[in-house]
Amino acid sequence: MEVSVVIPTYNEADNIQDLIDEVMASLAGAGMDGEVVVVDDGSPDGTADLAEALAPNLPVRVVRRQGKMGLGSAVVAGFGAAQGRVVVVMDADFSHPPSLLPGLVRALEGDRADVAIGSRHVAGGGTEGWGRGRRLVSWGATLLARPLTPVKDPMSGFFALRREVVEGVILNTRGYKILLEILVKGNIRPGPGSVVEVPFVFKDRRAGSSKLGAGEFSSYAGHVLRLMSVSRAPAAQFLRFATIGAIGVLVNLAVLFGLVEWAGLWYVEAAMAAFMVAVTVNYAGNRLWTFRDGRGHGVPRTAEGLKDVSVRYCQFFAISVMGLFINLAVLYMFVEMGEMWYFSGQMLGILVATVVNFSGNRYWTFRARALSHGRGPAPTPAPVVST
Repeated sequence: MEVSVVIPTYNEADNIQDLIDEVMASLAGAGMDGEVVVVDDGSPDGTADLAEALAPNLPVRVVRRQGKMGLGSAVVAGFGAAQGRVVVVMDADFSHPPSLLPGLVRALEGDRADVAIGSRHVAGGGTEGWGRGRRLVSWGATLLARPLTPVKDPMSGFFALRREVVEGVILNTRGYKILLEILVKGNIRPGPGSVVEVPFVFKDRRAGSSKLGAGEFSSYAGHVLRLMSVSRAPAAQFLRFATIGAIGVLVNLAVLFGLVEWAGLWYVEAAMAAFMVAVTVNYAGNRLWTFRDGRGHGVPRTAEGLKDVSVRYCQFFAISVMGLFINLAVLYMFVEMGEMWYFSGQMLGILVATVVNFSGNRYWTFRARALSHGRGPAPTPAPVVST
């Protein structure tokens, strides 16, 4: 099977048969061998029965679930049932045009992209019939996701991917925008071109009513924050790095105060000791959280792992010392030469040093190993794990 089209449904009796006919006609017209996987959450209007009635004549399979279990989990269930090398996800309400299916699939051909997204926010894309409030909510949700991905429409529910992108990946299915989860956690090659956006115009459903409630939006912000904790995107990592850095500053000040006031050490000696403690705390935090991405930057469990900790700690310490000198240099330059207030100069120095420290640690101390996956025959499917 070349293409599997996953369609989550709930009360889509008015649309499902026409949609399946158009999906199969679109694939056949492009010479593509495909199937439709309908994942139905116990629709009382008989959606699953109507889809299943087409199975004798068309490659349609229905995954029946008991009750509304959520759009994200429905998509993951569809991934598990799909047999195609390429999996496409689309809505059942005709807001996603079946005629665009071949274009999304072709974007993945050869050694091109890993994920192709039907995008409303690139040239040629757009929306029809949206009011100002709906546009504002969509804009805000997209802006909130920007630290996680440079994709212009990470909220899209219309996308295609190579099945290996989600094989073995733990997906949190509580969020209704499963694409954002895949972009953050999926087995996607780093660098430009691995994710492409294909323009399309989003249209309101032909029949039925929207299933998207206020509860979905209220959980979105929390879901984005959870993804921030695991994202490999530079902006998300920088936010985690800055958070650890702020904790390190508090540790530094606490140790300095304790050694001077309680232990009676000379403040210079106390400052050196406080710097060492803060660097160690920062290193542990950055290894276990900021740059923990499944590539070995976690807790060491072998002798080789302990060696790795030591080497990376020395690298981290060297960058920290360099950052300290950069901080002092910037402070001196702007205060002595630019006649800036010392407090403003220190804030600017901290900012410059933080950016340098982050860059050095991301690309040297905790440098990532590139992900790759072959472009030959599809590997034996591995399960997509959901939570």
